Amino acid sequence: MSILVTGATGTIGSHVLRLLAARRTPNLRAMLRDASKSASVSEVVIGDFEDVPSLQAAMAGVETLVLITPAAPNAQQHAENAIDAAKSSGVRRVVRVSAIKADREGPTNNTRAHGHTDGMIAASGLKHVILRPSLFMQNMLMVADTLKATGTFSFATAQGKIGMIDARDIAACVVECALSETWDGQTLDLTGPDSISYSDVAGILTQLVEREIDCDPISPDAMYQMIEGAGWGAWMAALTRDYGRAYASGWGDFTTDAVEQITGRAPTGFRTFAREVLLPAMA
Repeated sequence: MSILVTGATGTIGSHVLRLLAARRTPNLRAMLRDASKSASVSEVVIGDFEDVPSLQAAMAGVETLVLITPAAPNAQQHAENAIDAAKSSGVRRVVRVSAIKADREGPTNNTRAHGHTDGMIAASGLKHVILRPSLFMQNMLMVADTLKATGTFSFATAQGKIGMIDARDIAACVVECALSETWDGQTLDLTGPDSISYSDVAGILTQLVEREIDCDPISPDAMYQMIEGAGWGAWMAALTRDYGRAYASGWGDFTTDAVEQITGRAPTGFRTFAREVLLPAMA
């Protein structure tokens, strides 16, 4: 068995590598773009999604590709390059981390890009499993400092409920799918155990820290202005605005049992995530 993980230092990829290493997975390889970064495996290859020959070299001798691409304006092209390289390099299987409700006609630029990529994978002739996770609980880490300082935080999702998921559970599903062909040919929606709003999150945090935590929603358009003004660019600003509108409408208000099906255990609830991850980050 040989497995290559892209996005190896990211939110999901770093957990995937750690779990695969703990399982003593043979021939485990991490693809990095920057040689100065580190990964928790002995074999590291340098590859760039915009450099097809480097992708082909990184995938040489690989049986299973765990394909994780960051949200970016050129993510669709990056994924296409990776799939083309996988086919030409003899990769047999792809475990793809996609996005919630990926669809070519979806409400956000990220949804549409992933929808295109998922279709390309399905038509590639490669064995594959596509995992579509809901919004990450880890997004709360972006407001950890604000929470600590002010006891408030803001998102642009109004009172929309979302089947938020712990990225550690996404990684656990990726690992099981990489090590077994049980789920090949399937597209699986990954969520946490509950569909909750950010107001619900504030209530949970209030109980845990024993002081008032407030969620002060802002409008999607205000979020656009804030993200663009922070220098993150129009693409990311549009992404956050359009996800805010979609989630506020109830677009993400669902849960599935896919995490338990794949891993054999229930997904992590927000209260547990907060105790184990968010509150330590606020300390």
